[in-house]
Amino acid sequence: MKITRPKLLRFFWAGSLVLLLALVGCGQPDMPRRRLGAFFGAPGGIYFPEPDNLGKHCYRKPCREKLGMVYTCRGGFIDIGHVREAADRTAYLQKLLYNSILEGKPEISYRIIEPSRYYVLISYPPGWHTLPEEQKKEAAFETSIQMAQTFTHWSLVWHEILTWFGFASSGLFPEQISAFSWEDTYSDLLGITLAGQVLRYDKSYDQGMTQRLNEALAELEVQPAAVARKAAKEIEGKWYTGGFYFFVEMKKRNVSTGLGFQPVIPWLVPDICPGATPKPLPAPLLPSPTPEGFEADLLIYPVEVERWKIYRILNLDPDQPIRPILHFPPLIEAIRSQARARYSSLADVPTL
Repeated sequence: MKITRPKLLRFFWAGSLVLLLALVGCGQPDMPRRRLGAFFGAPGGIYFPEPDNLGKHCYRKPCREKLGMVYTCRGGFIDIGHVREAADRTAYLQKLLYNSILEGKPEISYRIIEPSRYYVLISYPPGWHTLPEEQKKEAAFETSIQMAQTFTHWSLVWHEILTWFGFASSGLFPEQISAFSWEDTYSDLLGITLAGQVLRYDKSYDQGMTQRLNEALAELEVQPAAVARKAAKEIEGKWYTGGFYFFVEMKKRNVSTGLGFQPVIPWLVPDICPGATPKPLPAPLLPSPTPEGFEADLLIYPVEVERWKIYRILNLDPDQPIRPILHFPPLIEAIRSQARARYSSLADVPTL
């Protein structure tokens, strides 16, 4: 079979990024592995898999699961790598929180892929330590899922913030070109939502994720790969321009994150699915207190060099932690303003 130049480029870039991800590693055996994400304008192009052939989901070792970009009538572009990784982050954090709650820990510290250190501060309901063991397990299980979904969402928004200011996951190439891409947050939220469903109702996580991902894409009216390629062609030169890595220009950024009780509304490409209406996804928000009587807070202590830009915007002492509910809104607004100044006043609006 003759391999064309675009295919060679795609193989080269995909292989290079896979190698970098392997070198970066995850640090702990149970920590979710990173997935190769897709980004518009990539030198080798984007892989558009057929949605009925996405393979099996695999939390631990790489398997025959498919990544790439699909297009749905009601959810716009969906990055399958983002969906899978967001789901696995949720599953990892749920297990960590569940075990910690049963042990009665008031503080939990962890890292998850990015170098930033996360601290969860937990207040337990009155009489917690005297509850029967089975009652504890039931309350800890549901609470840990709610916490994991909320804190995973915040960590993924934090990832987008970091990359906007130049963070490089691989340590080599800044990822500002893909920060707040129009499909990122919605794809992440889809993965977080599916993980919560699977953790509650399925004994086999991988099997449950495989099934629920296919079902969710069908509910969003996923389209064949040819339609996804057509949608990408439609926005080329309008939402983004391609070229070599450093010459890609992302003219549009979706900075909607679901904070402030607003759902994330997907960006649909006009005329691809005539008459289609977007399906919003609400961001998880941990009640305070939870129905089980817990209260929890997440603190982020960044160590990335990009933190200095972030702290300057917030006018915050660098020794202080980042509190998502308090500090994310002004950071998002600063990013929105920067995007509008850099591209256009409609940089955060899905117009062609």
